[in-house]
Amino acid sequence: MAAGIVSRAATTIGTQSLARVLLVLGVLLYAGLVAATVWRITAHRSRVAQDAADPAHAFGFFTFVAASDVLAADLATGRWRSLAVVLLAGGALSCAALVLRTVVTVVRARTARPDGSWFLLVVGPQSVVVATTELRAGPMTTVAGTCCWAAGVLAYVTITALVWMRLRHHGVTPAELTPVYWVAMGAGAISVLAGASLLLSSPWGGPVRTVIIVALTAVSGWATALIPVLLGAGAWRHIRHRVPLRYEPSWWSAVFPLGMYAVATQQAGRATGAGLWAAAGRTVAWGALAAWVLVGTAILAQWPRPWPAKQRERPSRTPPR
Repeated sequence: MAAGIVSRAATTIGTQSLARVLLVLGVLLYAGLVAATVWRITAHRSRVAQDAADPAHAFGFFTFVAASDVLAADLATGRWRSLAVVLLAGGALSCAALVLRTVVTVVRARTARPDGSWFLLVVGPQSVVVATTELRAGPMTTVAGTCCWAAGVLAYVTITALVWMRLRHHGVTPAELTPVYWVAMGAGAISVLAGASLLLSSPWGGPVRTVIIVALTAVSGWATALIPVLLGAGAWRHIRHRVPLRYEPSWWSAVFPLGMYAVATQQAGRATGAGLWAAAGRTVAWGALAAWVLVGTAILAQWPRPWPAKQRERPSRTPPR
């Protein structure tokens, strides 16, 4: 996910060679993770079923959907279009199954605690919309994509309210305030990207176009406002409460949203003619590149033991991407 979207962000600021390297790396990592997932399902089927039935882990399965569709969007043009179609089909089918499964899991769970990973329920379907518009699959899929995008925006608002109520009434400890909460910003950013892509790829006009632009403006503003809040939360966690600043898999949950914000704001700028969005996107694109390099360096520095023993005993709430 991170390599794929940061590759696209790098393209928008003119670093084409680096973008190609990141895209190739993203495809290789995707293939490796798919193989590892197939092995895990085969060798540890009961554990996978247990994770799928646990709200603390169930939303993490949407990372497969997002990774598939982000790469599909990157490969939508040129000789790799056929591969992009396959990735989109796999992402869309798995997304439909996962949405149903996850909703059932949450309804059945009486002690579900909403956190940042819940926003992956928005990221998955919206990534399908992004890939579909990039592939220009036709007018019927555009209508379906618009409906899916609208449902995703409503889901984003709903999950934001649930997470806010949980934080307000129960609070969060420094140890629980992991970078996975950055997905809240990333879900807003991909909703902006999906909406802007719909405007650019379809002839929507009149009231529909106005509604989409209003929604884009509101969600983009909210996602922008979350950035200083999330940075402040990180400072509160690591500086005030002295939680050790060391690599943990959830760091990638911060890299992906930065790359998505960079791409989304520039796409929104092209769709609406708002130059301020495009300028903000170019600035954040450099930050996303820096974040990808820092986190990548951190995981290599701890190789071959990429997370502390304590985390191996108690797995992260969101599977590594």
